[in-house]
Amino acid sequence: MTFSQGDIVNVKSGGPALTVLSIANEQVTCLFYSEELGEFKHAVIPTFALEAYDDEAGDEDDDRTSPEDDEDEDEDNEDDKAA
Repeated sequence: MTFSQGDIVNVKSGGPALTVLSIANEQVTCLFYSEELGEFKHAVIPTFALEAYDDEAGDEDDDRTSPEDDEDEDEDNEDDKAA
């Protein structure tokens, strides 16, 4: 599979969504945000270990949440406290 700069990809074995920065000699340099460290990081990964990001398939395992999700959780927590 070929990737282009700006593509969103995943490591086949799992992990966060990665943005392709550059490709050279079957090696892809990717950018991602580390929640644990609170900063952007980069990694060089062989092309055979990557696949195109599938937003539909990643919904259940995706660690990222939207602001609406956070609001729903806050409301659920308030309901639990009131009960």
